[in-house]
Amino acid sequence: MKRSKCTLIPLLAAFALLTGCASQDKQLTAQPPPASSGNTATPVSPDQNGSKADMEVLQQLQVTVSQAKEARDVTAFLDEHLKQVDAKTADQMFLALESFYASHVSVVNDHFRNLLQQPGVTDKLYALDYPYDFSKIQNDDKLKQWLQTQTAGKLTLMATPDMSLYWQVDYPALQAAYGTFLSNDLKEYLAIQATEGNKAYTGEGGLQISREDLGKRLMTAENYLTVYPAGLKKSQIQTLYTDYLKAYLSDYRYDAIDESTMKLLPTVKKNYQSFVKTRPDSKTADIVTAYVSLLQENQDVIYEFGQKGVSIIGDPKPNIAQFWDSLPGRVNHEFQAKK
Repeated sequence: MKRSKCTLIPLLAAFALLTGCASQDKQLTAQPPPASSGNTATPVSPDQNGSKADMEVLQQLQVTVSQAKEARDVTAFLDEHLKQVDAKTADQMFLALESFYASHVSVVNDHFRNLLQQPGVTDKLYALDYPYDFSKIQNDDKLKQWLQTQTAGKLTLMATPDMSLYWQVDYPALQAAYGTFLSNDLKEYLAIQATEGNKAYTGEGGLQISREDLGKRLMTAENYLTVYPAGLKKSQIQTLYTDYLKAYLSDYRYDAIDESTMKLLPTVKKNYQSFVKTRPDSKTADIVTAYVSLLQENQDVIYEFGQKGVSIIGDPKPNIAQFWDSLPGRVNHEFQAKK
């Protein structure tokens, strides 16, 4: 399987070498996906003011969800009925699907873990190129069918640097299939999640996108929180926004610090200043401005020097650490989060 970053070729090859050497330290495994941004179960609750037809669809969906063994059972129902209902009902249907995912994805990963232990499974996966076309699996219809069932349920196979595979919700696929039928609220939410699905902002110990691009994602999330202060996905997007902000202002793992002075590199500070200049009226700019002022007070020094023989970089300066720790509270204040 060929892929630029998370590819299964080295993972599967390494697995074969490790198991051949009888090592138990690192094996190709399945794991649950990273924690989602606050997704919680949302039961289907028919709107008594909706049309009779829409109420009947929601009632049918309730039955489908309660009986579903695979996500495909629920997505097939949405594929058939979502275009027939109004946007409010479509929103409820989509939320019901997300609710189903909340518990189902871990079940899928548990089953996948067992599949990986079966003889020949890793070889069959190894034979595939990216994008993963499971229909090309040879001489194992049962495995092929199971993998295709997951993708039909709008799940996608992911890989981590430590040779763990896992399934997670395929938000780009959900956006493509259902985005046009939802309210603007959930359209915006799906767009944000699809962007993350196409390219996660962090991973492998640091930022996976530029700080400039992360700033754009911050503004997209802020726009959702501003336009939809009581949005259906406010909690999830506020959590993601807070995570973005923490990474934007504190992820200095590789290329942001001059280790000879422990100062923030001028290019990073200029990025902050440019952000404020181009988005002066944003809530995020207010937070970044406060941080830039703190940098000025510190003469751009971020960290103490590390202990010799232990670490080059030490702890963050006390006022910097305090600012970083204050970010969730600042976000709550800016967006008046409900307790």
